[in-house]
Amino acid sequence: MKCSDFIAEFLKTQGIGVVFDFTGGMITNIEDSISRLQGIECLPVRHEQAAGFAAEGYARANKNFGVAISTSGPGATNMITAIGSCYFDSTPTLFITGQVNSKELRSSKDIRQNGFQELDIVEMVKEVTKYAKLILDPNDILYELGKALFLMKNGRPGPILLDIPFNVQSAEIEPSTLKKFNESKEYKKTYKEEFCSFPDFNKLSELLEKSNAPIVLFGNGIKLSKTSSKLKNFLNKNNLPSVSSLLGLGEITTEQRNYLGFIGTYGNRSANIILANADLIIVLGSRLDLRQTGNPSLFANNAKIFHVDIDEFSKKDSFKDYFFINSDLNNFFDEIGALEVPTNLKWLNFIESVKKNFNDEYLETDEYCNPNLFFENFSSMASKNSVIIADVGQNQMWLAQSWKIKDGQSLLFSGGMGAMGFSLPTSIGAYCADKSKSVCSFMGDGGVQINIQELETIKYNNLPIKIFVLNNNSLGMVREFQDQYFNKNYQSTVIGYSCPNLEKIADAYGIKYFKISKSDNFDLYTEIIDYNGPAIIEVKLSPQSTLQPKVVYGESIENQAPFLSDEKKEILRILKERFLD
Repeated sequence: MKCSDFIAEFLKTQGIGVVFDFTGGMITNIEDSISRLQGIECLPVRHEQAAGFAAEGYARANKNFGVAISTSGPGATNMITAIGSCYFDSTPTLFITGQVNSKELRSSKDIRQNGFQELDIVEMVKEVTKYAKLILDPNDILYELGKALFLMKNGRPGPILLDIPFNVQSAEIEPSTLKKFNESKEYKKTYKEEFCSFPDFNKLSELLEKSNAPIVLFGNGIKLSKTSSKLKNFLNKNNLPSVSSLLGLGEITTEQRNYLGFIGTYGNRSANIILANADLIIVLGSRLDLRQTGNPSLFANNAKIFHVDIDEFSKKDSFKDYFFINSDLNNFFDEIGALEVPTNLKWLNFIESVKKNFNDEYLETDEYCNPNLFFENFSSMASKNSVIIADVGQNQMWLAQSWKIKDGQSLLFSGGMGAMGFSLPTSIGAYCADKSKSVCSFMGDGGVQINIQELETIKYNNLPIKIFVLNNNSLGMVREFQDQYFNKNYQSTVIGYSCPNLEKIADAYGIKYFKISKSDNFDLYTEIIDYNGPAIIEVKLSPQSTLQPKVVYGESIENQAPFLSDEKKEILRILKERFLD
């Protein structure tokens, strides 16, 4: 059997229906093998970075892993941004790169290059993969694929890269004689033991008994461990309030009892205030990065923190009264199943009072659409059977602040890498993962231009993706930094930057175009949702549109700009005195 045929068969048996690729000479064996096998296909995109993001979207939308393939040299390096995105956001993704024939590989690191487009991609990506391997023996293929599959999904998930020379892909192998990873000493003695941990959670029971103002902060770990239902049961049973990190959004609906919203630098003001006044923060599957905590020295100074994460290196050393448990969240929820927490009505009354008095209000202008109101209104009409994908920039935070999450919806964000250009190709992968879903892709006018070539992929395959471009004709998030720190010198965000005519772009690609100028145009929203095909929807924003509220550098998360008026500060003081002191 040809080695590339074996690779295609292996991927199919693992439930992979689509592999994303941009062709090149050194990957043609695998493309040919996939194309000849029923039940799996290659979907060509127009750039290798897009192939990587599409594979990430595929993995995150269907809870399996995704696969992207490319040729050697520039094909491999073009995927590095997507590989890093999968690494930082813990997405199980397999990247396969073609490599020059084994005999053409350089014989020494002192030689800059031997074969045409030869490049040591394995060394380049070791820092942003769980495992990267150059396969020189075709008889190692089953072992390496099995190891890749295991490592991608166990422990903290992440990407794998396998670099396979052209001659290895085309070699003949005997499948029945191939060695298997799950029968090896490496598997049995190392990895199997590493991921079987059952720690004691009695400390949480002790902390909860002494707590008057507990809260749960959940993150991406809930998605990765597939414990959304267990989280909801835990919250409902114990009447606990909860808040979400950016990557945790979508695991609980906006209507969930005592769910307060999104926290952090750009979080909902009321959620930040409530979190800042808790005396116990139960952190589940979130790494407590700076965008969540604001100034770490000012975060949760009056609270104990109980932190559960599968990654032992997520442990923090900057908080006092901090307890860390290195565990899978399934183990955590199984261990605390019998736990019962007494309800503190004064704490719940404080929460309701803060929500009533400190929710941010957004106003429409005469000329332009207000982005927060747009997301609030459109989300009220969006299908429960939707995948919602944000790009990076202002659009991402407006969506996180204002989207009303329904049961059945999935929200996908680029977190740690924060790569503009993420949303458009990721939406392709998300749709291919489950074609019954309605896919909405949101981005700014800057983000759409980074992977704009994928409009052709969407049109060619007639993918019914709704592409929303929030257009303020600037790179708005950086422009806001320039407002604050560079005396409004808009170099490269306004000066030297522009957005093309999106209606003409849509026409050039043969894609339906809509324009939204008012956030309450519900008839237009219905038309967009009902349209059965790909569409570009331009949302016209003011060139001065800004993100509010937000934490100014060095401040605590409850002290967001625009800052509270003296009247509001007094209301908060009275609420604390009445319910917390």
